Amino acid sequence: MTSTMKPSYAIGVDVGATKIAAAWVELSTGQLGPVLRIPTRRDAPGEEIVADIISLALAIELPDNPDSALLLGVGVAVPELVDLHGTIRSQWNFPLPHLLDRLEAALSVPARAESDVRVAALAEARFGAGRDCDNFVYFSLGSGMSYTLCLNGKPYSGSHGFAIHFASSELAVPAQDRSALVAAIPEDYASGLGMVRLWQERGGFPLAQGIHTLEALAAQGNACAQNVIADAAGMGGRLIAQIVNMLDPEKIILGGGLGCSTGTYRTGLETEIRAHIWEQSCTNIPLVMAGLDENAGVIGAALAAAPPG
Repeated sequence: MTSTMKPSYAIGVDVGATKIAAAWVELSTGQLGPVLRIPTRRDAPGEEIVADIISLALAIELPDNPDSALLLGVGVAVPELVDLHGTIRSQWNFPLPHLLDRLEAALSVPARAESDVRVAALAEARFGAGRDCDNFVYFSLGSGMSYTLCLNGKPYSGSHGFAIHFASSELAVPAQDRSALVAAIPEDYASGLGMVRLWQERGGFPLAQGIHTLEALAAQGNACAQNVIADAAGMGGRLIAQIVNMLDPEKIILGGGLGCSTGTYRTGLETEIRAHIWEQSCTNIPLVMAGLDENAGVIGAALAAAPPG
């Protein structure tokens, strides 16, 4: 008599700067259930954002007969620093007070938080564009910018869990007349939010759909839009090339709204990356979009909620 193992599921919740997405995920295959999405009320009190996350997670229904499925936990991907113990250690975007305790009480299963870029890299390593290589670097390019190195299918967390930065630190270069140093944070110019701010600072009108409108204007020949995108791609591309120069990875995987875009920004970004890789033989490094697209965060959050072993 052959016994059939029950499928194992976890709920993945991806909390972003603009939206929150959630779904069930079958852990052995990465199969994704219907994805529910709501806007992130990033200006609301943290307690209300937590309430939104819980309501969305409670709305997820496991497939077919729930009695035949095993729900192992709920994972939450957040755009914050998360330490090795799963504790959220920053509030750059918004506070999430008592998130895990409240999730566990509401769903009666273990809850775990993890940095969004790390779970997306985990999902790509397990089921996406990183399945066929020993090491790769995953870059999340969207409202913000972050990265994760993956070695043998496992995201590298660092000694404390904070190895996700590549564009958040202040850099300084000499002014044109060499009289002083000029400091800037690359993310303030090269991210999606940074590009919108840069457009407005250069006299641009409000963008109805953010970067989508900026890309459309650039395609129509708007010189200011083209320059903003070129500057952002130039800054981001140089930084990514520097990571390649430092780590010598097998592959680059780009995720996030900007990373998975196909317009002027993406073309400029790839040109800048390849132009600033030092070793000529490495300039043809595979540069691919995330295989799981915007679902990587949800799938990875679920995987992080129920790690193997």
